[in-house]
Amino acid sequence: MKIACIDMEGVLIPEMWPHIAQYTGIQSLAITTREEPDYVQLVSKRICILNENHLGLADIEHMIAKLAPLPGAIDFINQLQKHYRIVLVSDAFQEMLMPLWKMLGQPELRCHRFVCKPNGQIRFASYSRTHGKHEVIEEFAAMGARTLAVGDAFNDISMLRKATHSYLFCPSAETRQAAPDIRVALSYQEILNDIILEPDAVLSSVN
Repeated sequence: MKIACIDMEGVLIPEMWPHIAQYTGIQSLAITTREEPDYVQLVSKRICILNENHLGLADIEHMIAKLAPLPGAIDFINQLQKHYRIVLVSDAFQEMLMPLWKMLGQPELRCHRFVCKPNGQIRFASYSRTHGKHEVIEEFAAMGARTLAVGDAFNDISMLRKATHSYLFCPSAETRQAAPDIRVALSYQEILNDIILEPDAVLSSVN
């Protein structure tokens, strides 16, 4: 069994929070896990900022609806799923991801949820994982699966290090410095060339 665990933001879709920051003019919302490795703290700050500015879930969904997958992302998933079971592993929230997830063909999705008040104000985040994305890799490894992981940020590193084979996709300088042991890919085609054109080499390598 071969399973590809793919991050969404920064790999398949644009970073959503910088878009929200630009749309609202609230620049403190632009910080992502590329710069802030403590994801729970980052999300708590975002929720506080949204509430301080009287922005609810409906406002966020309206802003996100204007986004589309990154160029080439849909074809990348279509090509990859010919060889792998696709699982999108995101630290984003289901309520925000739905429109973009549908554009990507609705692969299996592992992400978090927002808990909101009846008026749409976000109360808190409900997390689907306790320690990190590597929990998904460990689940599949226990089933005997060989795993491919692709991510771009600090919160992807634990997943990448647990996978059979992994790539940092167009990472920031900070993320690259934090994970010099993980191979960097600068395009979807680079990954496809490795896993499709030279599958034996990929499956025999372990980070």
